[in-house]
Amino acid sequence: MALKLSLVIPCKDKNDKKLADLLRSIEAQDFPKNEMEVLVITEGTSESAKAIGIRKARGEVIGILASDNVLIKPHFLRWMYMKTLEHFATFPAYYEPIRDSLNRYFALIGGNDPLSFYMGKNDRLPHYKEFHKTSQKGTSLGDNGFFILKRFIEQTDLNNYYHVDNANESACWATPIEISIIHNTGGNIFSFFCKRYLYGLQHAFNPNRRWHLVDFRQPKDIVRLIWFIVASMTIVQPLSLSIRGYLKIRDVAFFLHPVVCILTVFTYAVLVMHLGVRRLFQSLSAPMIAQKA
Repeated sequence: MALKLSLVIPCKDKNDKKLADLLRSIEAQDFPKNEMEVLVITEGTSESAKAIGIRKARGEVIGILASDNVLIKPHFLRWMYMKTLEHFATFPAYYEPIRDSLNRYFALIGGNDPLSFYMGKNDRLPHYKEFHKTSQKGTSLGDNGFFILKRFIEQTDLNNYYHVDNANESACWATPIEISIIHNTGGNIFSFFCKRYLYGLQHAFNPNRRWHLVDFRQPKDIVRLIWFIVASMTIVQPLSLSIRGYLKIRDVAFFLHPVVCILTVFTYAVLVMHLGVRRLFQSLSAPMIAQKA
């Protein structure tokens, strides 16, 4: 019997407790197990692991999950598979607010980076906004429950795989489905920003990227970046958004917004300085290396 669904899960450690939680939630799904496969890929970086998994996949539909996801509803896979056949590419519209306050905050604003929220490139809908069934292209299509027909994702550049880039350059638009998925990315706020910093060093300014959170060739992106910095440093606007969200959904996690915005500005400012010093050192050392050679 031909496989209908392949789940690709990049993971550094197969003994990770979060991965075990995800696999248990997959086992609890009502999707026929003989019609699907689960590919846990530990090779390469998280991005190259997805490309490896896509090449190995045998299913008609490929679903890309992060190892810190959990599927809530038992019909999640069945529903996403059917909707993908209908729309060619789909993703859950919301993150489920869970556990600690940082995870709940990210779920409530619809992403794990307030900069993407201000840039209009969030990968999920904020919980204070009503669901609207629209296709999305050009946004930050996160891999947490992203489903696509195999033939479309195979047409993208798998040799330089970055999920948002490849999702956007596929021959179809992704349609949000009114369902939630858990993204257990929060926890300790210090460790979270350390992860964001390291991810930025590895990927943010990689010349192989085709999609950019802030595209400096686009005037509207520059304006939005300046607005994010000013809003974060003055606190008033982030606090007003916290109040707006809290009045609709009574969750105090909304009030993390001003703090996370300020920490994001600080983290990315240090990251840019770090990369600037690195590039300066490389430019100064290049002539000496060439002379020795």
